[in-house]
Amino acid sequence: MAASHQLADLLQELKERSGRSYTALASRTGLSRSSVHRYCQGLTVPASFGVVERIARVCGAGQEDLDRLYSAWARADAEASAQAEAEAEAEAEAEREAEAEREDVAAGPVVGTGHRRPWPVTWFTRRRRQRLSLRLRTLLITLLLATSAAASAVTLDGLPGQGPDGGTDGTTAGKAGDSPEGQQVDGPYWALAPKPLDPEFFGITMNTDTGLMPGFDVGGVRLWESETRWAQVEPERGKFDWEILERSVRGAERARLPIVFVFGGTPGWAAPGGPKTPYPDDSRAAPPDDLADWDHFVEKVATRYRSRIGAYELWDSVGATSHYDGDMSTLAEMVRRAARIIERADPDAKVACPSFGKLWEPEGRALLAKFVRTGAYEFCDAAALKLHPRRADGPPEEIIELAARAEDVFREHNEGQRVWNTGPGAEIDDGAKLSARRANDYAVRFYLVGLYVRKSNVDRMYFYAWGSRNIPLVVQPVGGRPTEAGRRIGRLHGWLADTRITSCGKGRGVGLPDGVFECVFRRGQDGESDSVGQGPWLAIRWTQHGRAGDRLGEEAALVRRMDGGSERVRPGERVEYGETPVLVEYRA
Repeated sequence: MAASHQLADLLQELKERSGRSYTALASRTGLSRSSVHRYCQGLTVPASFGVVERIARVCGAGQEDLDRLYSAWARADAEASAQAEAEAEAEAEAEREAEAEREDVAAGPVVGTGHRRPWPVTWFTRRRRQRLSLRLRTLLITLLLATSAAASAVTLDGLPGQGPDGGTDGTTAGKAGDSPEGQQVDGPYWALAPKPLDPEFFGITMNTDTGLMPGFDVGGVRLWESETRWAQVEPERGKFDWEILERSVRGAERARLPIVFVFGGTPGWAAPGGPKTPYPDDSRAAPPDDLADWDHFVEKVATRYRSRIGAYELWDSVGATSHYDGDMSTLAEMVRRAARIIERADPDAKVACPSFGKLWEPEGRALLAKFVRTGAYEFCDAAALKLHPRRADGPPEEIIELAARAEDVFREHNEGQRVWNTGPGAEIDDGAKLSARRANDYAVRFYLVGLYVRKSNVDRMYFYAWGSRNIPLVVQPVGGRPTEAGRRIGRLHGWLADTRITSCGKGRGVGLPDGVFECVFRRGQDGESDSVGQGPWLAIRWTQHGRAGDRLGEEAALVRRMDGGSERVRPGERVEYGETPVLVEYRA
C-alpha cells in the first residue's frame, strides 16, 4: 500500500471515531473542507505534519495516534518528494528532446527547390508550446511584480534606498519627483487602526545569574547567558540543579516581569561527541544523541514552571556553529517534540521557534529557508530572529532592511510568522564600542525601529543585554545603577504606557523633512477615542543622522525630550529633530 494511502486510512479512522463531518473538521482546524477531504482520501499529502496534527487533535487523537501519524506522514512525504523528482527529470528529458526537435524544425527537410520545408505540427510540439506559453506568462507576471516593487521602493517611505544625503540609511523618503514617470504616493510606511502594543514588546536579555532585575522599566526578560543553559540545569542525566534558574524566575516574579526561557547548550553527557560551545561549562553545540533526553528536560522545565514562565524559545543563534552544529531536520523534530510537550504541561505558554542569526549573509537566509521548509513553524507561536545592524556599533535603522529580507524568506515559502527580535547573533561580536551620546540614542532607537518594522510582523524586541559591561552598549552593570541609556529606555517605556500605535513613516510621505522618522500613537485603551480626529495623540520623531527643522502642525501642545525635559509649544513653532528622539503631544 502506498504511504499516502496509509496516512489517509489513519486520518479517516480518526475522523470516523470522532463522529465529525468534513465540514466540522474544516471549521475547527481552519482548513477548507476540500483540503480535509483530500487528505483523508489520500489524494494529497499535507506539506507539513502540523496540518496532520491539527486534524488529528480535533478528532481527539492521543500520543500513540500522533506518533503513528507522524511515521506515516514522513513516509508519504518522502514518497511524494521522490515522485516529484521523477516527474521533474521526465520534464527535463522532454525539454531536451523538444530542443532537439526545435533545431530540426529550424532546418527542415530539403525539397526539390532547395528550400527547407517545416516539420508538421505534432502533439509533442503543441505540448511544448503550451509549456513555453505558461513560462512566458509566469515571466510576465514576475516582471510586473518586480516593476511594482521597484515603484514602491521609490514612492513609499522606509523601504531600502538612498538616504537624504546620498548615503545608504536603509530607507528612502519617497521624494516627489524621484520618478517623474511613476505614480507619486504620499503616506506612511504602514498604517492601521490604533492597536495596543504587546505588553512584552520592551524586552531585554538577562546576562546575570544573580536574580537581580533592571532598575528601569521594561516589559519582559529573556533568560539566556544567565547560567541557565541545559548543561547547567541538568549537569548529569536525571540530576537537576534548579538554584540559578529558580533565583532568576523569582527575581522576575518580584519585578512582575514576564519571562522567556531559552533552551540550548546540550550537556556533554547527552552529546559527548559534539563540539563544545564558547561557554565555560560542558555544553555542546550539537543536538543530543538521543532525543528522549531532550524530551525529558523540556518536560521537567515546563512542568516545574507551569504558569510562571510564559514563553519558551527552542534554541539560540542557529546559524552560528558555535551554538548549533546539527542539521535542520533534527532541529525541526526537536521543535515538534518540545511544542507538544509544552502544550501538555502548560497550555497557556507560548513557543518561539529557534533564533536564527547570520541573516545579513545569503547562507544565513538559506539556512532559515531550509528550516521553513521543514514545516516546523506550524508548532510555534513566533519566529525568533537575530535582527541587528551590520556591525555592533551600526545604526539601529539598518534593522529595517534586515527585517524586510527575513520577511521575504517567509513569503517565498507562503509562511506568515510573528517575529520576536532576540538581538544580535553570536557572529556580531566585533569588539566595537559606542560613545556615550550614541549609546543613549541607539538604545532608544532600537525599540523605535522595532515599532517601525511592525509591517514585517515584528511583535517583540529583546535588547542585548542587561548586566554585562563587555558589550558595545551598556544599560546597567550588575550591582550598579542604570546608565543614561538604560534610563532612556525606561523613559520611552513610560511615554508609551497606555497608548495604541497607529502608523510609522518617514520624510515627505508623512509631511516631514527628508530623513525624519515618525511613529504615531493614540492615548487610551481599546474602545476609547477610536475615531480618527478624536482623543489626544502623540508622535515620536528622530533622524538616523543629522538634523532637520520643521514647523509644528495644528494642536501641537508639548514637546518631551529624552533627558527628561519638556516644554510647552504652539502650532507653527519651529522644532529641530535629530538623532535623539523627541515626543510631540497634540490635543484632541
